[in-house]
Amino acid sequence: MFFQILPLFAAILLTFPAYSEGKAQGDNSHLSPEEKAQFQKLAHRGEPLFQKYCAHCHGIKGKGNGYNAEYLEKEPAVLSDTEFISDKSNKQIYRVIYLGGKKVRKSHLMPPFGHTLSEAEIWSLVAYVRKLAGDESHPITLPESVDHQRPNLGSVSREKVKKFRRWLAENGEDTDILKKGEYLFKWRRSCFACHQVQEEGGRVGPNLSRAGDLYYPDWIYAWVSNPQQFRPQTRMPDMGIEEEEIRVIAAYMSHVLRDGKHFPEEWKVYFETPGNPQRGESLFFDPDGKVHCAKCHRVNGKGGEVGPDLSFVGTSRKPRFLLESVLNPKAVITSGYTTVLILTKDRKFITGVKKNEDESSLDVVDKEGNLLHILKSDIKKFKTQEISTMPGNFKDLLSVQEVADLLTYLETLTLPQFPDHTVN
Repeated sequence: MFFQILPLFAAILLTFPAYSEGKAQGDNSHLSPEEKAQFQKLAHRGEPLFQKYCAHCHGIKGKGNGYNAEYLEKEPAVLSDTEFISDKSNKQIYRVIYLGGKKVRKSHLMPPFGHTLSEAEIWSLVAYVRKLAGDESHPITLPESVDHQRPNLGSVSREKVKKFRRWLAENGEDTDILKKGEYLFKWRRSCFACHQVQEEGGRVGPNLSRAGDLYYPDWIYAWVSNPQQFRPQTRMPDMGIEEEEIRVIAAYMSHVLRDGKHFPEEWKVYFETPGNPQRGESLFFDPDGKVHCAKCHRVNGKGGEVGPDLSFVGTSRKPRFLLESVLNPKAVITSGYTTVLILTKDRKFITGVKKNEDESSLDVVDKEGNLLHILKSDIKKFKTQEISTMPGNFKDLLSVQEVADLLTYLETLTLPQFPDHTVN
């Protein structure tokens, strides 16, 4: 996922230990059969990585028309442009993927992937970019010494969370710190490329306009520190941000990104009613119960996969967010769970959550949890809907006591790295 910054790269490039340029730059001869086979194999490995990390901006076919492109202040590079790509060495393309835009003195919107992907994976992305452009002028040979292991950046420990909480209590509302956090969030790091705040920013990750109302500060801190530790399959790369900057960004998101609205008066009764986590768990998993949350949601490997995994939702989400998600699920739709409506050419309507997409097809999970594989050639109309697949009538289905029980159970779903919440 790199933006249109490649034409102006500096002449002095970093040297990478696993680098191999192949034939000299500018050699436009066709690849030998052996080279072509190696190239195709490498590019094949890069395709799923591209679709996961890059296509939302650069487009599925590299035409710069991904669904997120229209929300960016700079247009994504057209990676299918043969002339544009063939003018760049393999090393240049590797460098921008590895380091991100800021480190090469270009757009801060391009995040680095050197802290997330292995050297081999980045080289496979380079090969796939070449394939998108139909460029055979820069054969890529993957050295035997290339590192196939993803970086191990260490985990967020319980002690680190405690230290952050102490720091936040002492410094979290300092005006200079909050201003620095805003600067880092908007102009130095790549947050705006994927996250929306009010009407600005991308649409790949969660809308963070109300981050301070919805998420615990220590969760924001931990997630920015190492997102792969908590969700290995997340599309958010590790940004390689220093500890001080992580704290400052977390303080800004926690104290500034709020909607300022008062908690609905009619919801207070749910928190004033003592809940029973055992009853809440039974309500969550009971297939014959009023709601059967586990039909769509998974907890510690048990349950469905239509909706978000809730295994540590008590660590990440504040009680207000949990209650809002139960009573008004359309208020905040978790990133990656937006509903799509499809009309096929044989006039069948399909509604569900899109899970995967490539050039010729997409996969959708319907409300029953069935995975449907749909060819794009069979689709007549396609529309993204701003609605939740979660029913919006739980307020009518459940009593106040049952909602309180359910909330109490959800709050028990925590991670051991996080002490009981004391900083809200």
